[in-house]
Amino acid sequence: MNFMDYAPTPSGRSKKPLLGGPAGARAIVDGREVIILGSNNYLGLANHPEVIARAREALERYGAGPALNPPLATTPIHEALCDALARFHGTESALLFNSCTSANVAVACTLVGAGDRVFSDRLNHASIIDGCRLSAAESKVYNHGDLAQLEALLSASAGKKLVITDGVFSMEGDAAELPALIEVCRRHGATLAVDESHAAGVIGPGGRGTAALRGCLGRIDLYTGTLSKAFGAFAGGYVAGSAETVRALHDRGRFFMFTTAISPSAAAGALAAVEIVMRDDALVRRLAENTARLRAGLTKLGFTLLGGDSPITPIMIGDEAKAGAFSAALIENGVYVGAVRFPVVPRGEARLRAQPSAAHSAADIDEALAVFARIGKSLGLI
Repeated sequence: MNFMDYAPTPSGRSKKPLLGGPAGARAIVDGREVIILGSNNYLGLANHPEVIARAREALERYGAGPALNPPLATTPIHEALCDALARFHGTESALLFNSCTSANVAVACTLVGAGDRVFSDRLNHASIIDGCRLSAAESKVYNHGDLAQLEALLSASAGKKLVITDGVFSMEGDAAELPALIEVCRRHGATLAVDESHAAGVIGPGGRGTAALRGCLGRIDLYTGTLSKAFGAFAGGYVAGSAETVRALHDRGRFFMFTTAISPSAAAGALAAVEIVMRDDALVRRLAENTARLRAGLTKLGFTLLGGDSPITPIMIGDEAKAGAFSAALIENGVYVGAVRFPVVPRGEARLRAQPSAAHSAADIDEALAVFARIGKSLGLI
């Protein structure tokens, strides 16, 4: 079947843009080339020749998948990826999951239980929120970044205490104030888990994430993360922490035990991506340069931006219809940036979420800014 000629039939699914090839600096969307300024492929490694070659080699050696539950058997590739992720985060061990959603749910449901408490930032990712809701522990939510409120909640709580936060908040683009959060957790004997999905390989010296950005490497109890963004855009997630914690998740984590492992090809490609990041920070530095160029250009045009700690660049529109019209007009004029609206964000806080990549050139960023200027003016947004 020639998928380039595929025309979707009517269904209950909403219509979405159709990609016709890899999403690098540019991609074919609905049959024409556009600048991709809303992809999680932060370092452009999804299209890297080494990553593709390693994934292809594993596919040919192992086939499409192991067809076994992770506790029953694994491959040397999966084990090597776990070791590489542990080295990347500076922890004793790491464990693979089939998504970071599974990893977050496993952490919240395995490490605390009845009589315990789990604490979550109000703006955490949905996977953390769902994990807290599914946990037998009592879930407590504190206002975004409000460590005084968190401390009060911790002070009033008994049993084991687990605090979970995003490293970089996916809809805001800001990074958690980890040093202060660490101190609060230490004072109250709480374990701190940080989701680095939008930070690992993306921010901080060497791309080592939020802890590196905030100068507190080696002080985080537990990391969760994904392979679906900077590390080659493959399906899969992980937990990195002490050998004791990883063993507990391996032996008792239902979202690890009762599922299927990521494919050997995904593990091999992600391993190649992690190794590329660890041996050379050139892509991380280029991503930072592209982020600064985009943010400076959008600010000069008069747009209101959130964030600043990461490549996630929320462009605040407010009105949901205007945000949707802006996104559609940008795509029509050769720039893909998705609109984020209720219920993902509160009503009245609709936004476009731009995300530059290391794959972009300075010319790509400037071309996109010119389109933003033209469309923004035509819609009365600047």
